[in-house]
Amino acid sequence: MCDLKENLWLCLECGNLGCGRSQFGGIGGNSHALAHADRTSHAIAVKLGSITADGSADIYCYKCNEERTDPDLAVHLAHWGINLAGREKTEKSLMEMQVEHNLKWEFSMTSEDGHELSPIFGPGFTGLANLGNSCYLSSVIQCLFDLPEFQQRYRHENEEPPLTDSPAEDLETQLRKLADGILSGRYSRADMDVIVAPDSPEVPRQKGLVPAMFKHLVGRGHEEFSTMKQQDAFEFLLHLFKLINLSRHPDNLSSPTHSFMFAMEQRLQCVCCKKVRYKVDEQDNVSIPVPARRLALPDDTTSTGQFAPVTLFDCLDASTSEEVVDLVCPSCGSKDGFSKRSSFRTLPQQLVINARRFELINWVPTKLDIPVDVSEEPLDLSPYLSSGQKEGEELLPDIDASKRDFVPNQYALDQLLSMGFPRARSEKALYTTGNSDFEAAMNWLFAHLEDPDIDEPLTISEIRGGGTDASHDPAKVAQLVEMGIDESRAKRALGATGGDVNRAIDWVFSHPEADAEGYGRESNTHSDGCPRNLGSSDVPARYKLRSIVCHKGSSVHAGYVSLSHVQVFTFTNH
Repeated sequence: MCDLKENLWLCLECGNLGCGRSQFGGIGGNSHALAHADRTSHAIAVKLGSITADGSADIYCYKCNEERTDPDLAVHLAHWGINLAGREKTEKSLMEMQVEHNLKWEFSMTSEDGHELSPIFGPGFTGLANLGNSCYLSSVIQCLFDLPEFQQRYRHENEEPPLTDSPAEDLETQLRKLADGILSGRYSRADMDVIVAPDSPEVPRQKGLVPAMFKHLVGRGHEEFSTMKQQDAFEFLLHLFKLINLSRHPDNLSSPTHSFMFAMEQRLQCVCCKKVRYKVDEQDNVSIPVPARRLALPDDTTSTGQFAPVTLFDCLDASTSEEVVDLVCPSCGSKDGFSKRSSFRTLPQQLVINARRFELINWVPTKLDIPVDVSEEPLDLSPYLSSGQKEGEELLPDIDASKRDFVPNQYALDQLLSMGFPRARSEKALYTTGNSDFEAAMNWLFAHLEDPDIDEPLTISEIRGGGTDASHDPAKVAQLVEMGIDESRAKRALGATGGDVNRAIDWVFSHPEADAEGYGRESNTHSDGCPRNLGSSDVPARYKLRSIVCHKGSSVHAGYVSLSHVQVFTFTNH
């Protein structure tokens, strides 16, 4: 359809050759491959110049508007007479062009009302340079080191970091280096290499720190964070918290994540016999839904696609509202279900709230542009605190502590349920894949849809880890002990996960109350079931918005910015 000789895409369904869209760096394109897809509904195309002999290539699905992978690419290309063994990559991949674009990108330095933002310098005002799709990391780091807990824990002006043979592989060293760089102000200076016109009022901006060593360390061995792709900031925050909790802390210092911990209560009540059951879980964040209230046209017949603003309290109300779940009552045998409600049993000093504004549309994650209003005035969260069991309530028969059910990661479980997967399948997938990674669980589900027992609930033997040989593997136990997990819990975790070290680490965090002998450490809980030293139930519980990580644009591949002192919100309890 045109004379272009590069940026050519082969339709894997019919063999049509068409040019792609124009791309960053002056690479031409007339979107003829897209036009072909629109005309024929053929969805999958591969970029010819990106194909390598090892089978990697840029593959795009026009229906999903998303990059994809093809494990059978060699077979599909052979159908069109293309032999992988003889291929050489001749053009930059989409990822390479995206990284190059991000490295050269200049963010708009204007506020919403059009006023120019003035560069500022000094202690605590040090930027982080873009490593290419690393804005999710930079935004989270800037928010964390604005908190006093992280500043006091990792900023030691007159101290050398602990002696280590491999500082590049030591998280304590790297976090102290980041703290010093961001907070000291030594690197918050104008970049005098930037040429500014003599009569220009513009002040040269700072270069910023380059956290390459830190990014490599925290991403090492992780399927997503080790890449140069854009990632989810909230998932990175949880990943970093896990690494910090597993790291060794000097004797006189504790993990700064303790200030984020609180207790969440789940209350179940049989709709027939009215007996109740309370369950309390330790958490360091809460994910809340953002109600979608579409604005309609005056005739109320169609939607404009715009959404009405909601308040943070609207989101919390939706998260803590009562719902009915299908369960069989162990007391009266009723199948009418239970009413279920979640509340805060305690509240932390620093509260992290993840506002879920994404939904799957035709299996593509899409961001809903819903404004969430957070008042500048103190927010009283006291109404969301529960006082535990009420007088006169009768408890359901207790479950033997040794047979307590597996507790799935709620954030990942919600994502799977929103995609339409049944709860039993979702919980089994999360358990099998380590209870932390939504995508890993989803991929497991697609690979095991034909399993005869796919819809059967997890059995006690599965939960407690059928085999025990793995729990006594000295090398694996030692590996977990090196991460700060005591030996008894390391054996317990390995036994419950079939000897998989990565899953064992996640198991430890999803079972914070578990020890080697069973599932209940009574010494660490009050008589009402609430963990000790975990947040506060004092009222009034007033919070002030301290920082926000804001996702820009409608695509999940768009970047993040962080605003301190002004969707992950961080609130400080006042």
